[in-house]
Amino acid sequence: MDSQLGSGRPPTYLVTAIGSLCAEAVIQSLRREPRARVIGINTLAREWSAASVLLDAFHQVPPAREIPAYIARVLEICQLEQVTHVLPLIDLEVDAFNPHRQAFSERGITLCMAPPETVRISRDKWRVYEFFRDHPVVHPIPTWRMDDPDVEQLPFPLHAKPRDGRSSEGLARILDADDLSYLRQKLRSRPYVVQPLLDGDVCVVDIVRQRSTGQTAAMARQELVRTSNGAGVTVQMLNEPALIDAAAQIASALDLDGCINIEFLVGGSWPLVMDINPRFSGGVGFTHLSGYDMVTNHLRCFASELLDPPIIPTPVIHARRYVETTFAVPEER
Repeated sequence: MDSQLGSGRPPTYLVTAIGSLCAEAVIQSLRREPRARVIGINTLAREWSAASVLLDAFHQVPPAREIPAYIARVLEICQLEQVTHVLPLIDLEVDAFNPHRQAFSERGITLCMAPPETVRISRDKWRVYEFFRDHPVVHPIPTWRMDDPDVEQLPFPLHAKPRDGRSSEGLARILDADDLSYLRQKLRSRPYVVQPLLDGDVCVVDIVRQRSTGQTAAMARQELVRTSNGAGVTVQMLNEPALIDAAAQIASALDLDGCINIEFLVGGSWPLVMDINPRFSGGVGFTHLSGYDMVTNHLRCFASELLDPPIIPTPVIHARRYVETTFAVPEER
């Protein structure tokens, strides 16, 4: 990758949410550029985030839910550190940045994330279903809005999910009519959707697409062991053309520019789309281990550079491990 990314000076990358599962893989990829600086931010103190030892500088920020304060603080850090590129890593931050793109672009800062409409559709489970329900190749899980009268005729059990949910946040099971009635009352302050509770294997695809050329590259894996909030910790890499084709069709339909992650449920006649995550996956490091650097190629989408060609992964199993790091207790000021 060109170390200047067309900017005329070495880049300074700001990576958000450095306590997230993908942060270390993202930072390590950026660190391969010898002239680049990598700045990290998090809501927690530096000493509480192991990935902070990989950074040139660290700053603490308000939670992304506090959007005005969060955006103002990030812009302040960008000015202080002369940031050229911002890489959001989690959904809440993608949601916060999406309506504030102009504030960054007018300062000459490249916000390295999916296009606005891609984010708008991807972050809403009902919109995903509506957008793809008549697609000839892409098959979303059947979805109804919680207040839809047709839900009462569906066979139990069912899943209730927040329309803008992330991972397994806010998920509830509906086992009978009493559950449905209770949850409709309990959850009415937040838009929810209802989906059938289906069996199958969870498979995910990391895919990068460059809008200007239409180039794509994707890597698929089956999640063998997942945490309770839906993060894969043991995975098997896959050579599954049906998954790759479905992901490429999704990326094209959404006019994607950059890297996203798509979750599928596999077990029936075709893969069913569970979620579209307009960001790096928590397991993007698994894709890197199998030979394709999604972070580097994501950045190439914003620098008008050609992507690396796709590769077929060896069908190996990758497992995540956790390593302890020690920090000195900071002195009280």
